[in-house]
Amino acid sequence: RSQDPRRAQRRARVVAMGYAGYSPGNKVAESLTPLQQALRSLPLEGSQDILDLIEKLTRNVVRNPTEDKFRTVKLTNPKIAAAIAEAPTMTDVMQEMGWVPDGDTLVLPPNVRLAHEVHVVGIIDAKDYYK
Repeated sequence: RSQDPRRAQRRARVVAMGYAGYSPGNKVAESLTPLQQALRSLPLEGSQDILDLIEKLTRNVVRNPTEDKFRTVKLTNPKIAAAIAEAPTMTDVMQEMGWVPDGDTLVLPPNVRLAHEVHVVGIIDAKDYYK
């Protein structure tokens, strides 16, 4: 039996557009937030130790949001200085979280609130990324 050529062209277009295998259970990867991008910019070597340090600093602020001693990080502190020497992008990560450079310190302004669900969970996700 002969087919209408226009119908065959339409069918060919529908087949060409197709679903490409996307079923309801398959999600297209979501784009990363600026914080996730910053956390994934750390060098692979030593990333777990650096993320542990950022996580500790972040958890301290989340648990004690009004304590000034947790909202200031001395870049001259030997442990902090060693981490920054190993991964200079660590300060970029912290600035993405809201920390502001102030001389030889990073300060978290009073109006910035770190949230466990966003910041700590983001760090934990980054640790999984580097594993």
